[in-house]
Amino acid sequence: MPTVVPGTDIRTSRIGFGTASLHHLFSRRHRLALLDEALSGGITHFDTSPFYGFGLAEQDLGAFLQGRRDRVTLATKIGLYPLGPAAGSAAGVWARKAGGRIVPALSHPVGDWSPARARRSLDHSLRRLRTDHVDLLLVHEPPASLIGDSSLHDWLEGERRAGRIRAHGIAGTADRCAPLVAAGDPLARMVQTADRLDRRDADFLTDAGRDLQITYGYLKAMIDGDAERTLRAALDRNAQGIVLVSTRSRERLRSLARIAA
Repeated sequence: MPTVVPGTDIRTSRIGFGTASLHHLFSRRHRLALLDEALSGGITHFDTSPFYGFGLAEQDLGAFLQGRRDRVTLATKIGLYPLGPAAGSAAGVWARKAGGRIVPALSHPVGDWSPARARRSLDHSLRRLRTDHVDLLLVHEPPASLIGDSSLHDWLEGERRAGRIRAHGIAGTADRCAPLVAAGDPLARMVQTADRLDRRDADFLTDAGRDLQITYGYLKAMIDGDAERTLRAALDRNAQGIVLVSTRSRERLRSLARIAA
């Protein structure tokens, strides 16, 4: 069942697929098969970041979407980056994670929300994704220091006018996103945020008279351990936007996709 994300002209599927854990599948063939399962099941929105798999998630999506780009919507992010070059394989990801146990900086994100770094990041993301534009570019875990600083918003608007992005917004937990929403900052016109059915983390949006747009995190706190029941309740709560899911199981993904078919 398609939807138009509130506050945008982005028409896509009610369920989106998040790629933060895609690198947990060691085989590239299995990672691409999982992406194919999502698209075959009617999931047409894919969410990624240059930090996911230290760039590997974007690379895998870019390979998978050759010849399919016009069938999907893509979201990626700016603001959090891996230390060093992108990983070229799952082995590279896990080697860096192992090194991070000794030197934590190797696996922790580097935060940089400057327009100059954002510009370089978007250039690299588009190359890894093998596309000339993304549908949504999100400021990842935005700090409150961005409130009232127009430089990043001005750059984002320039990229939108240039056609390299269709829309932009912020993405992160409530403690990161809520201050920008409360301040009415223009960066927060589009919000992707974590939410749980028991804690209702995203209520900061509805309390501000805003619709839920893109939400995620529901399957981390399932109702009675039932993923399908939890997803149905999440779709009821976020009644018009996108609910992101993530799994390494093709079978589970197939059953979740059927709920919004």
